[in-house]
Amino acid sequence: MPDTATDWTRYYERPFVTAHLTRRITGRVLAKMLGKAGFPEGGTVIELGGGNSAFCDTLTQHLHVCHYTVVDSNPRGTELFRMKHPGPETEALCADILTLDPATFEPTDLVFSAGLVEHFSEEQTRIAIRRHFELARPGGLVLITFPVPTFTYRLIRRAAEALGLWRFPDERPIQLEDAVRLCVEHGEVIAKRLNRAILLTQGIVLAQVPR
Repeated sequence: MPDTATDWTRYYERPFVTAHLTRRITGRVLAKMLGKAGFPEGGTVIELGGGNSAFCDTLTQHLHVCHYTVVDSNPRGTELFRMKHPGPETEALCADILTLDPATFEPTDLVFSAGLVEHFSEEQTRIAIRRHFELARPGGLVLITFPVPTFTYRLIRRAAEALGLWRFPDERPIQLEDAVRLCVEHGEVIAKRLNRAILLTQGIVLAQVPR
């Protein structure tokens, strides 16, 4: 892992110029996958590492979520989320995914993260993925997205690094099948795919917690 960590405060306050478009694309892909997987009407969601969530509005609208919780270790990210979503149907908690106690949370219908698990060491990534399953209810869904080191990803990242535009020095892309293997330790993988539409290729794994 690189010595320099991602500056998440800067990321939440000033997203990259293309973030608005890529988040819209990703949000629609996630909503479609979750709808097909049977996310329940009026279900509940925990987004890990969500900070100032890019997906709360999309998922709430398309899946009719009744309560949406963001858990992030960055105080500025959770503060921005509260400002943007002040209602009783949302909540933002400042906590570290690696050390939080799942027993203190109400299990939810969906636990997901978008671009979180690749910012840890291999062993920490294993813990982070397990935590998703520990926070979901029996029979609930877990969805995880992460960068995959395709040729396109590597090319764009190298160019961004050369131009001094890359903001994620600790990002460690993960092969899709490696993420699948980590997920099947805790549940059944019911869908997987590569999202190439956003160029910095993202893997998506959708799993179900044992009942």
